[in-house]
Amino acid sequence: MNWRTRFGVEGNSTEETINTFRCADAVVVRTIAIPLLMLAFGAAHGENYPQRPVKMIVPFAAGGVTDSVGRVVAHYLGERLGQQVVVENRGGGGGTVGSEVAARSTPDGYTLLFGSAESFGLTYPDAKRLNYDPEKDLTPVAMIARAPNVFVVHPTVKAATIKELIELARANPGKLRYGSPGVGSNAHIIGEMFKDRFHIDMIHVPYKGGGAGINDVVSGQIELLIAGSATAAPRIRSGQVRGLAVTGAARLPIIPNVPTMGEAGVSDFVLGPLFCVFAPAGTPPAVIARLEREIVALVGSPEFKQRLIDLGAEEVEPLTGAAFGHYIRAEVQRWREMAVLAGFKKE
Repeated sequence: MNWRTRFGVEGNSTEETINTFRCADAVVVRTIAIPLLMLAFGAAHGENYPQRPVKMIVPFAAGGVTDSVGRVVAHYLGERLGQQVVVENRGGGGGTVGSEVAARSTPDGYTLLFGSAESFGLTYPDAKRLNYDPEKDLTPVAMIARAPNVFVVHPTVKAATIKELIELARANPGKLRYGSPGVGSNAHIIGEMFKDRFHIDMIHVPYKGGGAGINDVVSGQIELLIAGSATAAPRIRSGQVRGLAVTGAARLPIIPNVPTMGEAGVSDFVLGPLFCVFAPAGTPPAVIARLEREIVALVGSPEFKQRLIDLGAEEVEPLTGAAFGHYIRAEVQRWREMAVLAGFKKE
């Protein structure tokens, strides 16, 4: 076989043959150059990011623990990025309303989501279908902190301990009202687990965030609230509400007189939301990498750690990348299984 037959130019003139090879060379150059250009553009985009303020959606109303921790994260992240990070509260749906807004945003790094397992699909099997797919529409960026919840009651409630609360609820089935930051939220599932474990009947009252709930328990509109530590601690210290127990493994420095669930006689009840940063799927890898670097750095700073302690939050290893993705998916599955075991029902 001669070379003209081998390269498919048999019968072509010399000029036609030269043009054929020129076209082939152009294809090869485009095949190699385009991915390299895209890679270079992505790297440059990451180095130049951000060029304007970044919006960080908190999927709960202002005043709750997610909002409080989120604003601290926004402040320090903004300092590291060299641009302001602006918090936008989008409450509702136990954290899923704001999460959907973030998931549907332009994936350019200028809209982030500060949420928890709820944002990534912490829903029970019979819940209404989400309008977004957490697995497909959100990219896990980094894990930042964990915070226990606190059981608080209005001072007039005749229960000074968790055991007395259980006895009071058993003696008054269907009369005690407990609040949470929303249907399907971490605190809601904790409340249903508590009811199931001790065979008590309480009415769930959902809010768009812990801030609204704490106001209602202070005013006596509801008897009990399962709140984030940052939300509950100031009201406990002022005497506006009574703290019965925290769901962490240890007492919190900001409310040292409130026992843990274990100390209060309730074993195996160490629970609380895990706070994380997400980005819309499709956000450039170089931007994700920049965010990961800055978040890991801020989580490791002593000043940031102290701010977490002041809010009653607990430091965690700042997982990123595939490790964080695996962890958050396992966390979601764990909460879904607990919800099923608690007989969690759609409202």
